[in-house]
This record gives sequence, C-alpha cells and structure tokens, in this order.
Amino acid sequence: MTGLVPSDSERLILRRLGVGDIDLVTALEAEIFAEDPWTSAMVGEELRAPGRHYVAALLDDTVVGYAGIAIGSDADVMTIGVRMSARGRGVGTFLLAELLRAAREAGAQRVFLEVRASNGSAIGLYARAGFTRIGRVRRYFRNPVEDAVTMRADLRRESARPGHSL
Repeated sequence: MTGLVPSDSERLILRRLGVGDIDLVTALEAEIFAEDPWTSAMVGEELRAPGRHYVAALLDDTVVGYAGIAIGSDADVMTIGVRMSARGRGVGTFLLAELLRAAREAGAQRVFLEVRASNGSAIGLYARAGFTRIGRVRRYFRNPVEDAVTMRADLRRESARPGHSL
C-alpha cells in the first residue's frame, strides 16, 4: 500500500513536540532506529535548539511517527521516523510534507538531508517530494557504518510551480 487508506488519513493528526517529550522521542528513537538511536541528551538538545520544528504523527491517539527539521535560510531534515506497524501507510509522506511546509513558511530557500544509501524507501519518498541527489558522504552513518546520500530540495522552484503542493 503506498498511501493512507481513507479511514487512516481522516484520523492522522500532527502534534508539535517540545522539551516535555524528551522521554517519548528517546523511546521512539530506540524503537525505530535501534541500531543507532539518539541518546536522551541528544534528543533534549534538539528539542531545545532554536530554529527547530519537531512534530509527531498520531493515529487514534497513538504516536506512529515523528520528524524534525532545523530551519534557517536553508533547512536540514534532522530525522523522520515511522514505527514499523505504520510503515507503508503514508505517515512518512505526511511528516515530510509538514517539515517542508514549516521550512517554506519560515522562508527557507532549500532543504537538505542525508539518508542511508541502502534506504531505498526513504530515498524514493524524498525523490517524490522533489529532492534530488547531490552527493554522497562516505562512512557518514555508524552502527552499521554506511555511506549517506545527500539530497536537496529547492523550495523556491517548488513554490513557483503552479498547482504544486506537498
């Protein structure tokens, strides 16, 4: 299944995350990124940092994913994570659209990200949202060590396209 079924999309909502959600995000990190999760200190630092926008996706009052972005004149997707039980149901697309909306609203010109070279699903998600590959960083990820594909979306070009929305 490539998108949310109608009953899911009607129930999927966003909730802004803040410093009161450090334990929640740390637990999600351990579950979703078990091989290399952020520590509680790292999560706290991210949630407290200026220019950050973190959100959770909830389905029937259950958190099914979360995402965050650092926003300035350019923006960097910091993370998008979806619980295994919710994958393939459009949650990642929903979260990415929110990050791009926030970046546009804040006036960011471009959005960058790094993704594991082996994560074909995520690379496809980003490409469908208008990201293009711009490079590769050798040995960027650890546990396991793996290259990152660097991608960029030009928000100026996206916003200039009539009828285009994410």
